[in-house]
Amino acid sequence: MHRMNTLLASFVSIGLMVGCTWSPEANINGGGPGGNTGGGNHGGPGGTGVTVDAGGPTLDSNCGITTLGTTRLPPDLLLVFDKSGSMTQDPATGQNCTPAATCPSKWNQATAAINMALMNSTMINWGLKLFSDTGNCNVAVGAQVNIGPNTSGAITAALGRTGPAGNTPTTLAVRRGGDYLATLTDNNPKFMVLVTDGAPTCANGNGNGADDAAAIAEVTTQLNRGFGTFVVGLATSSDAQANMTLTSMSTNGGHPRMGTPNYFVANNTADLVAALGNITGQVRSCTFQLSGAPPDPTMVKVQADGVTVPTSATDGWGYNPSMTAVILTGSYCQHVLDGTIMNVTVLFGCGITGIP
Repeated sequence: MHRMNTLLASFVSIGLMVGCTWSPEANINGGGPGGNTGGGNHGGPGGTGVTVDAGGPTLDSNCGITTLGTTRLPPDLLLVFDKSGSMTQDPATGQNCTPAATCPSKWNQATAAINMALMNSTMINWGLKLFSDTGNCNVAVGAQVNIGPNTSGAITAALGRTGPAGNTPTTLAVRRGGDYLATLTDNNPKFMVLVTDGAPTCANGNGNGADDAAAIAEVTTQLNRGFGTFVVGLATSSDAQANMTLTSMSTNGGHPRMGTPNYFVANNTADLVAALGNITGQVRSCTFQLSGAPPDPTMVKVQADGVTVPTSATDGWGYNPSMTAVILTGSYCQHVLDGTIMNVTVLFGCGITGIP
């Protein structure tokens, strides 16, 4: 049976106190007077139009049920991609390879891998940020391709219009990437995927100035803003300095891989396709959007296929910071991703008695 990529969740607001009355003026959808009178099902002034059916199934004769539907949110991934001059090198030899259009340079192999990986990526919103892009040590504000659905073609075209040049201002690239993610107004989980072929440079604007410590600190700053970073090194495992720095960046970015090194190493096209596939598998969303904050955040029950999910930051559920979405974690998230869990239900309480 074909399974849709979108997992639907039901959100049910239930009056729980015996004798309570569901009032259209006070319903959580903002409906005003006249929202549900005389058995009607019309949203009142200022409401959302969501049906409030006082004649529907209730826990007692005076309480109604509001059922809200939603979809699982796709993650936003910003590809922060190194286009420094060293990307012209053949990773097998370390030499600049020619002819540039056809040789197996790091640039050619990496762009081919990105094109393949993004074409096969579903339920992911991708965007592209190149560095450097306005000079040897400069990184422009914004993104070359804005994050959104179905952007693989735009990213392929953007990569095709440029080529390797300049230095490796990784610190500024990560900072600009985080600043860009902060402008997005959706509630989707947000990440950066840093793909680079060496240690950071451009300390104090010097193209050859080592900038390792600042880059490590910058991924920490972005993680604290809510933007984790996955790190991919292109043929970097034999470079002791790059290996040490990227290892620290992977740790501080919040998404190290198992093993040594703890960042993803890609020596060819196939390696990078596999790394990007691994990353997208990890970030596929377990976030479910609510229509608004619950009336009482302490009176909420989340169920997965009818089984109550515990409140837990590591293996259960929790709110996003604005309490406008619930996020499944740990084994519950994994079961959503692998299809074991098919239905997620959230019960909102409106009384003083606990949800049964």
